[in-house]
Amino acid sequence: MSEFLTSYPRRMNVVKGLQDLIRHEEIELDQLYIAVRMKKDDIIRTLTSEGFKKVKLENKMTSQIGSGFAKSLSKPWEMHVRLVDIHQQGLIAIRGEVEVSRRYIQHLTSVRCPVIYELESILKKHSIEYRIWNSKVRDYISQIIDDHQIRLLAPRLPAMPWKVMACVVMTLAMCTTLKFLEIWK
Repeated sequence: MSEFLTSYPRRMNVVKGLQDLIRHEEIELDQLYIAVRMKKDDIIRTLTSEGFKKVKLENKMTSQIGSGFAKSLSKPWEMHVRLVDIHQQGLIAIRGEVEVSRRYIQHLTSVRCPVIYELESILKKHSIEYRIWNSKVRDYISQIIDDHQIRLLAPRLPAMPWKVMACVVMTLAMCTTLKFLEIWK
């Protein structure tokens, strides 16, 4: 069984001088995102150079710019990244999450976890300036004090690809139809 280990900020200082705490149960609310001041095409070029591919079918977020991007990690995980318009002059938000790959049926019901540090490392590698925005307190983070350690477990059942499952279902449906029509006995 494959697991994915990551960290997510827990306690942080914001620019206003306040301290904020994200409790473990609030992680899935995805309160943090990375804000960059650059053109959408440059961000897309950076993501594709890191192995991300455009997602064809997804649930779009409000204010999402175009389609999202996904990159395969260790089986069965993938990182899904979205660009979001944050309605501030020249800023684009980058939001990312790790989830079971959309190649598998378990994607529909699997756990998801927002990621910050994985995106941060990509931006640092390409020398892109960024800031982390905390939407709960509506301010930028000036310092991260400590982190939650997150461990995502793969689904209990082995990851089942959509294509294989679709072939099995189609074969069963065809056999049942042929039997019903008394063509095949």
